[in-house]
Amino acid sequence: MFHSERQTGTLLSNVNYMKQIGLAIIKSLPICKIIGVRGFIRGLSILLNMSSSWLSMLGDQKYMHLDMLVVQQRYRGQGFVSKIIKPLLDECQDKKYLCSLETQTPSNIPMYEHYKFCMVKVIPLQNSSLEQYCMVYTPDGAQ
Repeated sequence: MFHSERQTGTLLSNVNYMKQIGLAIIKSLPICKIIGVRGFIRGLSILLNMSSSWLSMLGDQKYMHLDMLVVQQRYRGQGFVSKIIKPLLDECQDKKYLCSLETQTPSNIPMYEHYKFCMVKVIPLQNSSLEQYCMVYTPDGAQ
């Protein structure tokens, strides 16, 4: 998860974004024990093909971005997504921040809609049959 920056699309914001991605990758390396190296590399490949340029449409509004949420099949339906998303959305509600995310899995869309995320853009991913579904949660009282 990362916070918005006022200089969306600038060299500084791009460098900071890549720094945050690098740190997230390093923190995520232990997941290889669970999803395997092949799964991890596939996830990185998808991440590198994704574009977060759509976030510029949020303008000056402050937001938090959920940047990778994966629950292994055998743990689904046990409330792990709620344990992550509810505190995040509570913080967004308190601070009147938007919350953005992207998913490439169409079957995830209803789950995010359950948490009041709305689809704002669909981006075809280059060299892939996947599409990037861009979604935003708007807290009550946000601009």
